[in-house]
Amino acid sequence: MKHECHIVRDLMPLYTEHMLSDESAAFVKAHLETCEECRGAYGGEEKPPVTEADTAQQRAGEAGVLRTLKKKLRKQTWCAIIITVAVVLLVTLMLRLNSIDYLADISATKEYTLSDRMALLFKGGISDRATALSVLNSVHIVFENKEEDVYSKMAMSREEISYYFGALMNYCVPEVFDGEILTTYHIDLLSAHFDGSSGKMWVKYGYSHFDKTHDLRQYDGTGAIDHIALWKLEKRDDGYWRVVEIVNNMELGCIYSEWYKDYARGDTELNMSWYAD
Repeated sequence: MKHECHIVRDLMPLYTEHMLSDESAAFVKAHLETCEECRGAYGGEEKPPVTEADTAQQRAGEAGVLRTLKKKLRKQTWCAIIITVAVVLLVTLMLRLNSIDYLADISATKEYTLSDRMALLFKGGISDRATALSVLNSVHIVFENKEEDVYSKMAMSREEISYYFGALMNYCVPEVFDGEILTTYHIDLLSAHFDGSSGKMWVKYGYSHFDKTHDLRQYDGTGAIDHIALWKLEKRDDGYWRVVEIVNNMELGCIYSEWYKDYARGDTELNMSWYAD
């Protein structure tokens, strides 16, 4: 094999791809015309030169692939956004909703309107719950004392105290329990909704009575009880929210204070709603 053949065969890959200079390409072409061995080794054919049409077609194909990829990425991005929004909304909704079991608990109580039931299902906004917690801060004194003790402990007139606590005064320990029992209780806020000068609070509270005269054993007939109740409120001119009515769930029984007040009077008809005077 001639030395020239070695050079041409080294240049053939570039020649077939039209990547040689004009002078080098002419040299290779002239050699192939005279050397049958080199022409046979590479088929004697060269690839046709790339035209502008070929380049445009290639670019169009690449652009089509790029558009397809962009569409897929856009679709995947929107799917991810939709899923994220759905999860956030679901979590938010779950945080703002009470258990559906509460609605089942009050289903037999006819005193509750549809609006009342929806107020129980939705917990309410942050500002509503903050207002409700300020109302709950004043509840403990009526739970822990009989009515006369509340009047004596507060530096206010009886009329002012009655108006201040409103229907909450019905939670006072009745006289029949005076010196006989120790009452423990808890109260939980379920939902709160305030609008203008009116509001609604759903609360769940439980209590137990213990007999002080018998080593704090559970007081006869007054075991641990949990109640769900609706508090209806009105806003005073000074901005104070006052509980004006308490509507209790009949399915869960009556509040202990009202029950024993009726019991002490010999009245067997139990009131399920309490109104402030």
